[in-house]
Amino acid sequence: MNKKWILGLYLPLSVIALLILASFLLPIFNPGFDEDTVKYLKDASGKIYAAPPYSPLEMPPLGSEKTGLNLFWLLIAGAKYTILATIAIAFLRMVFGFISGLIYTFLPKVVVKHVKGLAEVFQFIPLVIIVYALLHYVDQAYQSAALESNTYIIIQVIAIAIVIIPSLGIYMGEEMKLFMHNEFIEASRTLGGTNRHLIRTHLWPQFLRHSIVLFSEQISQTLALLIQLGILTLTLGGLRYLPGGEDSDPLYFNVNYEWASMISMNTNAIFVTPWLLVAPLLFFAILIFLFNTISSNLKRMLLETNEERKGRKKKVDKRVKPGKTYSQQDFDMIRLEKKSG
Repeated sequence: MNKKWILGLYLPLSVIALLILASFLLPIFNPGFDEDTVKYLKDASGKIYAAPPYSPLEMPPLGSEKTGLNLFWLLIAGAKYTILATIAIAFLRMVFGFISGLIYTFLPKVVVKHVKGLAEVFQFIPLVIIVYALLHYVDQAYQSAALESNTYIIIQVIAIAIVIIPSLGIYMGEEMKLFMHNEFIEASRTLGGTNRHLIRTHLWPQFLRHSIVLFSEQISQTLALLIQLGILTLTLGGLRYLPGGEDSDPLYFNVNYEWASMISMNTNAIFVTPWLLVAPLLFFAILIFLFNTISSNLKRMLLETNEERKGRKKKVDKRVKPGKTYSQQDFDMIRLEKKSG
């Protein structure tokens, strides 16, 4: 296996695994991370010079939230909820997307035409709007304590997963239809191969590799969707809030410190304490970058042919500069230099 692929695949996976592990170990090694608030910062003479929320300079590395808790530790604590929930959503998308693709592949042409047309309509509607519409009243039930947090998370994971299944199923179904036009598929059918045989023998081995690549891409897309939902104050596990007065906004809080909730709780403070939004967005950006790196390397490993790899590795002679006109004598000189070398 190429060393570049090893670094591009195992290094990001190791960072993500360490982040999840640190999130689980944090309450054990630092049990007071969410209780030990720093009310004031004092200088050597005992004079108070800062109050929460503290800036990254006052409380490295990322500052504090409104009550004085270290923002870095809160984001580490919430990593397990964000990452594992995102992986679960992407996994459900791929399972039901693959099943939908299989069904779509073997549908009659008349039905396919209408199904495809209906699904294409939803591609013009932002997913965040659809998810928000699905979960709006469920969120209200959670706010009124009619729904438990664990039940709410399960409903959210399912809702965020199913919104993409129609378009994902059609995308995979179209790819499967193209694959079914291969000559060996036609030969298998001629010899009496059933749809079940075609799925088990041809479609499953072929599209398992595609599914692995799509799975990593779906994780990145889900993370981006969670950011958008966070701006709309719709987060995994839900937010509790205390109504504000006439001159103040409501105060949001979340018990699991999921990253999108950290965005929701501090949206109104973007111009006053911008680090409260920049910190979770930075963690999201790093995580999306890691999964995109994994996806691109998986694509090279599983989907590229040997010819494509050779074409990508083909070197161009550095002496040939683009935009310059060369004579036959110039090329003869290059050939002579190569032969003499």
